[in-house]
Parts: sequence; structure tokens; C-alpha cells
Amino acid sequence: MRYFCAMSAEMERVLQSGRLAESEGNVREAVVRYEAAVKLAANDARPRLRLGTLCHRIRDYARAREALEEASRIDPDDADVAFRLGLTCDALGDRELARAAYARTMMLAPTSWRTWYLIGRDHRQLGHAEVARLAYRRALEAAPDEPEVLAEMGTLLREMGRHDDAYPLLEHAARMCPVDPGLALQLGLAELERGDLSAAQRWLTGAKHLDPSDRRIDMSLAELAVRKGERRKQRRAA
Repeated sequence: MRYFCAMSAEMERVLQSGRLAESEGNVREAVVRYEAAVKLAANDARPRLRLGTLCHRIRDYARAREALEEASRIDPDDADVAFRLGLTCDALGDRELARAAYARTMMLAPTSWRTWYLIGRDHRQLGHAEVARLAYRRALEAAPDEPEVLAEMGTLLREMGRHDDAYPLLEHAARMCPVDPGLALQLGLAELERGDLSAAQRWLTGAKHLDPSDRRIDMSLAELAVRKGERRKQRRAA
């Protein structure tokens, strides 16, 4: 009994250290810590959920799916596991499994922020921007620090032309999840729109470091270079 209690305490400590590394943007250390926590907890879904969520955010979708499917086998009634598995299957293009995971999420937690997020995303895809905005607002009321919800609402507001409302949400999302290149890219684009080229360069360079293969980041950096060149010309002309 003492042995299992000690193992559980050690797993909690390692899992917490992984969370700390992730919050600091230290991807490699976070992955190592979460993997160590998985090994310490053969029948606990939580470290697998954290590992799968992190792998999804850094776009290692195959690895994310493996961890999340294992978490789902251990705890099939965890709504967050079902939700994260759905997001990962979606990213991998497996729409059928994604829909099944989303349906399970909504069944397990019909009033949670995850369900409102999914409702909002469905309406956004259908072009119902205002209905999507209201659903995302409900999700944010329940989970004001959840990066996925912040980013969805922020990018939706940008599409609706509400840039001033979008910016704080995108900034909050990127700061809450410094390991996600997509969030850094969105904030970099928002900074570019605001004309803060130094901040745009900082966030876009950070996004490039997190995912060197993303062509959207390259295009955004190219646009930034053009804008900087135009600003230099304006200064010389003045």
C-alpha cells in the first residue's frame, strides 16, 4: 500500500513539473515529464491526457492520438479525453471518429464549455457567425483561460471585422499556451494589423521556431518584411 501511495505521489509531482514546463514554453522538457508520468501510472488517464493534449498543440497528431486513445480506454467517461481525441482525429482528417468523439463529449458533458465550443464551431462552419459568437461566449464564461476557445472567438471576431475585440483574446490565448505555433501565428497577424511590427516579428519568429514547416508562417514573415521595408521608405521620405 505504501508503495502505491509513493508511486501516486511521484506521478503527481512529475505531472505537475510537466505542466510547469509547458506553461513556460519548454516543449521538450514537458514531453519528457509527461512521458515519465505515463510510465508511473499504468491505469491513470490524466498523464496520457496531458501528453496527448500537448502533442496535439505541437502538431504531433499521430502521437497525440495514440496517447488519447489509451486515455480513452482507461477512462471512457472523461469528457475532456473525448473532446481532445475528437480534435486530434479532426486534425488527422478522420472525420468519422472525430464526430463520434464529439458526440460522446456532448453526451458526457452537455453543459460544459466543450459542448458550447463544438456548437460554436459547427455554426461557424455553416456561416452563422453571430450564433457562433454567442456559443463561444458561453464557453468563455465557463472557461475564460482555455486557449482553444479564446483563439476560436478571437479569430471569429477578426473575420467579423471586430479587430479591437479580437486582439485581447488572441493575446491571452498565446500567453496561456506558449507551445502552440498556431496561437503565436494568430497573435503575430493581429500585431501586424495593429501596426506593431516589433511585436509581430517577435510572435511570428516564435511561431516559426515552434513549427518551421508551416508555410503560413513563412508567408506572414514575408508580409512583415514588406511592411518593414515600406516603413523605412516612409521614414526616409519624411
